[in-house]
Amino acid sequence: MQPIACKRCLYTTAHPFGLTLNEDGICSGCQTHAEKTNLDWGERRKILSQKIPSLLQKKKKRDYDCIVPVRGTPEYFKVLDILINELGLNPLVVTYNSQFNSEVGIRNLDLLRDVFDVDLFHYTTNPFTYKKLIRETLSSFRSIRWPFIAGETQFPVQVAIEKKIPLIVWPLHQPTEQTGVHSYCEEAEMTRRGRHQYDLMQREPADLVTVESLLSKNDIEDLEYPENALLSRVGIRGIYLSNYYPWDSRSYSEEMILKYGALCALNRRTFDTYDRIDDCTYMTVHDSLKQSNLGYSRVTDSLCREIRFGRISRGNAVSLEKYYQSQQIGPEIETFCHWLGITTVGFAWLRQQIGKQNSFQTTDLSLSSEESAFISSFKVNAPPVWETHCYITYGKGLSV
Repeated sequence: MQPIACKRCLYTTAHPFGLTLNEDGICSGCQTHAEKTNLDWGERRKILSQKIPSLLQKKKKRDYDCIVPVRGTPEYFKVLDILINELGLNPLVVTYNSQFNSEVGIRNLDLLRDVFDVDLFHYTTNPFTYKKLIRETLSSFRSIRWPFIAGETQFPVQVAIEKKIPLIVWPLHQPTEQTGVHSYCEEAEMTRRGRHQYDLMQREPADLVTVESLLSKNDIEDLEYPENALLSRVGIRGIYLSNYYPWDSRSYSEEMILKYGALCALNRRTFDTYDRIDDCTYMTVHDSLKQSNLGYSRVTDSLCREIRFGRISRGNAVSLEKYYQSQQIGPEIETFCHWLGITTVGFAWLRQQIGKQNSFQTTDLSLSSEESAFISSFKVNAPPVWETHCYITYGKGLSV
């Protein structure tokens, strides 16, 4: 069946998270987004403040109240601003290394640590193992991001178990924000099942260990989710702030740029100077594969958000989507292939096997003054992401 597009945003019924349309042709994501203007968010914040004491098991003494997974983008400044300055919590901040770090991303992590005076626990999987994992996921299901997502969603939980910290706080639940999988009032939480279905696209690390893959069980240790018995012993819960605050990644990022000097930068294939600026491959290599796999790219996600908040018309969004999806990223692909030890010809062959070949169409597209003004409304206070010529693997300027 041919996918049907929402009449309000740019998503279609082919969205991998699952998307439905009502009788007016409005998608479930847009319907759920309407709660951002209909709910009493003061009451929602009160619910959170009343909920936290029971989640923290206040009678137990510990060094940290909660764990906060972060990346080097302005949005995570807002998470800590809420937890520390509004809720009075003492978080342990953790980050799982993508190994494709940009300079602006590393600088944001350093700034975030210093501004909020928090302990930052940074974990890096063995780079040789990480390359093996990416080679396998790239060849098996055309993804270079999957190993990072598996590690990013496992590492905070593992730390929570080791340090007996019962609460993990994430900024937003992406399936709810994009396709309205849940109402905010349902207060969806991070679970093994949700990770499997949405984050890992119904795959598990153990699935990678086959005779053909040349991966061993040791290679996937950093990606394996802790056993249920361990989770129950500590009583770990993972909550999303977007269930209690009307989450708006753009406005929150701009607020943090003004308040704390969080850094923002131009990036390839998008107008959004706040989103995914910490990773040199996200808006380039990963985004090209996403577009070939799914028929849309990250700029589509950003435009849907902007449409729903009333900051751009659907017609202008369609033009911008075509404009950014037509942009070429040859140098970035060459850098990635050199890093991974494959040829650009081999990468092109892998991408061609996907089937949806609407990526990299060269078109002569021009923008209206209104569309150009929209792009210019995003702030920039750091050098472009693409000026990071080598992936910063470990931070502090050390690259391999």
